[in-house]
Amino acid sequence: MTSIIPSILVPNKKVFLTNYTGLGDSVSMIQLDIADGKFVPNATWADPKTVSEVVTTDIELHLMVNDPIAEMKKWFFVPHVKRVLVHFEGPHDIAETIQKAKQTEWEVGLVLNPGTPTTVIGDFVNDIDIIMFMGVYPGFQGQEFIPETCNRIAETKAKGIAQPISVDGGVNEKTIPTLIKAGVDIICPGSAVFGNDKTPAENVLALQRLIAEVSA
Repeated sequence: MTSIIPSILVPNKKVFLTNYTGLGDSVSMIQLDIADGKFVPNATWADPKTVSEVVTTDIELHLMVNDPIAEMKKWFFVPHVKRVLVHFEGPHDIAETIQKAKQTEWEVGLVLNPGTPTTVIGDFVNDIDIIMFMGVYPGFQGQEFIPETCNRIAETKAKGIAQPISVDGGVNEKTIPTLIKAGVDIICPGSAVFGNDKTPAENVLALQRLIAEVSA
């Protein structure tokens, strides 16, 4: 069954606390989006000290930054961090970044932007634990989903790659059925969980029901 890891991309501590506490016990892991305003146009709030004091669920860090190694070092003391997701793209050395991440106790994920060919996965497939496809160009929530993402997921699955495949960006009740058909293992909704007048927990429950219906 496809699982849900809500994507939290926020401008300040207040919004983070509202989003996180609104989830209640509806999920066992959250994705914390960290943007530096350089790798992507906007910058996000993400304070390791606050997160370590507040969060009780597992965390995966989605690093949308030019220097992911430096960012990772800020989070080593946060006990609930279990996974780090690093982009293939950017000025950093992706091979070095993955190797540094592997020196931690975290799982390591490779993230691909919409325009990055899936063939690059082969160079790192033995060193990563998960693959995440971006369904939009990263940086802002609420963007329109890029349909080609589903083809990229299906093609990767067809190659027999064993790692679970996640998708972040444009994930909502309209795109989830097609994503499940393509074979996605994990979805990371943002606006679909935090962007309406229902509570985040209520939205997660609605998406879980949709997944169950589509998967039946």
